Formats: sequence, structure tokens, C-alpha cells
Amino acid sequence: MKKNNKKITKVVSSSLALTLLLAGCATNQSKKTGDITKPSVEFKTLVQNDGNSVSDSHLKVGILSADPLTGMFNPIFFLQATDYYIMRDTMLYTFALDKDYRLKQDDDNAPAKFHLDKEKKEATITLRKDLKWNNGEDVTADDIIATYNLMGNPKYVENIRYSSDYEVIEGMKEYHEGKASSIKGIVKKDDKTVVIKYTDVRPSLLWGNGFLTVFLNKGQVEEASKDFTKSSGANLNTKPLSYGPYYLDKQINGESVLAKQNPHFFNKDKVKVKEIEFKAVSPSQAASVIKNGDVDYIRSLSPNIWEGIKDSKNGDVLGQTDLYVSYVGFKLGKFDKKEGKVVTDTSGKLGDVKLRQAFGYAVDWDQINDKLFKGLRYTPTGSGFFPPRIELAVNPNGKKFKKDVEKAKKLLDEAGYKDTDGDGLRENKNGEKLVFNYAARNTGSEIDQALADNFIKSWKEVGLDVKLVDGKLLSPKDWSTRVQGDDPSIDIFQGAWGFFNNPNPNYIAGGTSKLNLPRYIDDTLAKDLDTIDSKDSFDDNKIKEAFNKFDNDFAEATPWLPLSWSTDIVWVNKRVKNIDLKKYNTFDQQFYELELTSDKGIKN
Repeated sequence: MKKNNKKITKVVSSSLALTLLLAGCATNQSKKTGDITKPSVEFKTLVQNDGNSVSDSHLKVGILSADPLTGMFNPIFFLQATDYYIMRDTMLYTFALDKDYRLKQDDDNAPAKFHLDKEKKEATITLRKDLKWNNGEDVTADDIIATYNLMGNPKYVENIRYSSDYEVIEGMKEYHEGKASSIKGIVKKDDKTVVIKYTDVRPSLLWGNGFLTVFLNKGQVEEASKDFTKSSGANLNTKPLSYGPYYLDKQINGESVLAKQNPHFFNKDKVKVKEIEFKAVSPSQAASVIKNGDVDYIRSLSPNIWEGIKDSKNGDVLGQTDLYVSYVGFKLGKFDKKEGKVVTDTSGKLGDVKLRQAFGYAVDWDQINDKLFKGLRYTPTGSGFFPPRIELAVNPNGKKFKKDVEKAKKLLDEAGYKDTDGDGLRENKNGEKLVFNYAARNTGSEIDQALADNFIKSWKEVGLDVKLVDGKLLSPKDWSTRVQGDDPSIDIFQGAWGFFNNPNPNYIAGGTSKLNLPRYIDDTLAKDLDTIDSKDSFDDNKIKEAFNKFDNDFAEATPWLPLSWSTDIVWVNKRVKNIDLKKYNTFDQQFYELELTSDKGIKN
């Protein structure tokens, strides 16, 4: 979902606009600009290198990952950000965006033109006449319809990207429930034009909510739809056809993916990079890979990797505020699959908001970000949902948690959590032993354990007994399965989200979102989310007010504790002639346009 999105593609579908990223966290020294914090280490976003360009260039892109690449290159099925990074720069490029990452209307230069008629409640998608799949076939209206059919397919019961956002399309709910054989509101006007009819048109549509911004091949979709539990979708998932500048040609055991130039790309005369090789790079090997010139571009570098390569002579470090928040979440309910909604239960172990806030005041968030993350991350304000990258959504009055042990203790006393047996740990309101089980993920970073230990020690200081689930950090797969599955043995969990330019929090905090992992919703937040999506919020001033109110109310309810906002750190080899992160984020610059000045990466 900059990003057609910054981090994963520009504006992909609403749910596609996010990816589950769990992390440890930490930064250096935070500075303040008004009430908005910022990292103490700041970077340039543009680099230009001189030299003559070589022909038939082969770009090498590093994908930082402790695990093998998953190889799920389907924008509706994928779960890992690493897969998205590959799709973003090869296939996912369909609509133009404006400066706030919203769909730009009536742009004739994009692969597909978007037009919204708010009065008629219709969106019209018009494909370029010369838009073709890499096999030479035309991309048609049937492909658009097939992709929407896949998103709403009633047999695809594990689709975490489907949400009520799509049910503003006429007939989508009935189709998804198996009550209709097609989606009434998706109408083929001609071979290159589709009209989507909505029951209601909301501002979030412009950021991709309830609107798909990348399409799949009809034939591959139909094959995959035969049986989602078998290998029917193998080609769609691992070798999907592409109308972008590249198609995925070869995968090697989760280690690398080779993307070749789409010979039928409509803008092929501007493609300077003929092939892109994406290589999985483990965090422990990243510094040596960079210094050896084995990659030309690698993003999302951790503070420790950055420290190891920041003085290298064979490349440049770029960076900018990331669309990311890490957090400590509280389990406050479950997701009812039958009803398709979040069911919040405030009678549980963490149901008292004073208890949750005490967890927040017990921790020195600034120090964690200062010391562990070396000045590259910084403490969020408010809910943490709105990092300052998208100005339209920033809350200038947002507050952040600061360590205040006495305040934490006072809140616990007021809520009835007291140490009744003198062991230094508080019992519950009934005088019973109280232990909280904390799920932290092993991301492969050396700071994962240190961060977990810091939290547990801080919470113990105010009398809260917290232990790691199973006594250890969990593997990414185990964490995902158990946290998403509402494992009752988990009370607290550490997670993170990449927002990918879509500031609407509904897809993470909404009452029907499977990605609402704390499983918290209340009447106030539900009303706030409705206001964000109301017709009044097509006005920028109104939507900013709505974002700010949600930010304050979510922070007050405290379903999670914001841990870090981040800096996205990118390293670029000296042989890359020029790159501008700001243009890259909005697809105004793409990998295929880059020029290389030598046949091989420059070594340190």
C-alpha cells in the first residue's frame, strides 16, 4: 500500500499499506521542535555522483533480513515487508500521487488514470492503451475486476487484508459472504475502463482504503482461486505477471530474486537499469556486504549497522523520518472471526486504564531511544500513529510518556494494585498474585534482549511482575501466530507498524480490522474514525482536526505505549549516479531510471 509508498509501495490497497514489522528499539538524544520530537542524528536525502553511465547495468539491492526471503509476491497475500520491498520496485506502480501521498486525479502519465466523482459516488479507472503484461498481453478491465474478486473471495478466509473498508463498494459485502456471484458495484465500461460504485465516498479512499492500487492477471487469479489451501496460486504468488518496469524471473532458495526488464513496459525507453538483483542480507553481514560493494542500495539499516558503515568511503548514507512506530501493546480482547469484529473486554487483567498508563510512566522511553538506538529513533507523541513525515496528520499538541516512577506508583495505588505480602510486587485488586506475560520478538538484532530486560526491570521498579512468554524471545513466526491468534498466555507484546504513507488509522485500530492486535475499540475511538472518514474531511482543515482528536483519544485510552518513531537509513554505493529519497518515495523517481557509472560495485 511512496510509497506509491515509501516503504513498500506508494499507495497500494488500504490494507496493503501496511506490513507487520516487529522490532526492538532505541535512539540517541532527542531534540524538540515545539512539541514534536526529532532524532538527534539527521541525514541528507539526496546524493549525486559524477561519471559516465555504463550500458546494460545490473543494479544490486540488499534486503535486510535475518530470515530467508519468503517469496510471496502477491500484493493481496503477502505478509512480510521484505516481499513488499521487491514488489514495490518491480511491479507495483499504477497511480500517481500528490504531495500528501493521496491518489492524484486525471494524471495521463500514470499506468492508470484515477477520477473520483463524489456526487455520483463513483471512481473511474482508465488503463493506458499501451499497458501490457510482461507476456505481451494487454492489461484489461477484466484484470482489475479479477483482483477485486480475489480480495473479496469468500473462500479466502485467512485474508487479513480484507476489511470493512472494501464494503463501501456496492455488493462487496454480499460477495464476500458468499451471497452473490459477483461484485455489483464493479462495472466494466470497456476493455480499458472500470467504474467502481460506492455506497459512500470517504476521504480515506484517496489513500487507498477500499481501493486497490495494484492489479493482478485474471488468468493467474482464476487459477489461484480454485483452492487456496493447495498450490493453485503458485504462479500468482511466486512468478506473477507484471505490467511494471520489471518482472520476477528467478528465485534462489530465499537468498535472492532476479528481476528482468519487462519488454512490453509502456515507458521502456526510459529504463536504464536492465536487471535488478535483490539479495537477502543478514544484519550480522550487512557492514561487510556494504564495504565490499556487493550491494548498491540497502535500506532500513539498524543503528549498529549504521555505526559500522557511516564512515565508509565507497558510498553515502541517506535518511529521513520513517512512516513507522514501534510500541508495547496490551491484549484487551479478541477478534471474533465469526462476527468479523474486535471484541474488547475491559474486565481482563489489563482492563484498567490506570494500570496501562502506569506501565508507560515506569519506563524511560527517551533513554531507551537515546542509548539503544543511538539517536536514530525518538519517542513518539500521542498515539504514535502520526509521525511527522505526513504534515497533514501531525498533532502539534501531542504528549509523550516520560518516566515518572512516583506517578506510576500513585496510579497503581489508586487502581487498587498494592503489595500486600511485602515482596515488592503488587497483587491484583483481590489480593492475588499478579504476573504479566510479555511476548517480545527475536528480530536478529543484538539489542532485542537488552530492550526486553530494560522493560522488565523498569516495570518491576514500580511493583509490576512481568516475565517473557516461555521465558525467552519468540521467533518471528511464533510471535505472529500467537499474537495474531490472541493466545491467552500473552498479556503484553512488543510490535511495530510501517504505515506506508496512509495516515488513516482505521486499518490498524478499527473495530473490524484483524490487524487491531490490542483488540481494543470503544465508542469514542469508533466515532473518531468515522469522523476521519466523513465527507467533511475532504477538507484538509477538517481532516487534520479529526486526526488530532483521534490521536489524543487513543493516547488517553492507552491500548498501547508508543516506543519509537524511526529514521529510515539508506546506504547507496558510489557507482549510483544520483538518487533522491523524497522523489523515490512518491514514485517521481524509480530504480529503473537510475544510472550506474561502473560494471561492479565500488569497494571501500
